[in-house]
Amino acid sequence: MLLVIAFAMGAFAQNNMLDITTVKKIATDEAVTSLKVYKNVEVILTDSELNEIQVVGANTDVENTSFKISNGEITITGSDDLIRERVVIYVPSRFLNKVYIHGSSNVSSAGLLNNEMLDVTINGIGKSNIQSNGMISLNTIGDFPLETASM
Repeated sequence: MLLVIAFAMGAFAQNNMLDITTVKKIATDEAVTSLKVYKNVEVILTDSELNEIQVVGANTDVENTSFKISNGEITITGSDDLIRERVVIYVPSRFLNKVYIHGSSNVSSAGLLNNEMLDVTINGIGKSNIQSNGMISLNTIGDFPLETASM
């Protein structure tokens, strides 16, 4: 039994070592005004005006994260796997006004954002830690408790 556990742990460590960390850049043709995040990802909002999203994580996880961009709305869908490390996605948010967090994703900010108004809705066990000079409206859907450190 001990040999089976040791073999399984060795195979797990070997798979993780082969999955090299990568950075993927995704250019958008328009400013991001709305963000929807599904499943298990870590999103960091930046105060940038650039139309470029950066995705950082294990190569397999980065490639398995899907993005849909349409009319200023970005939809990001991550993995269902809560054991693996989350992919970290940096999203420019200078023009962002709506954030929807579904599932176990976390959305935070890299410093203080300069948005006038940001409407954040959480549906699931996800969390928000967004800091802004402007107003932030926080809402939850269903019976999920509001867990946030937003300012």
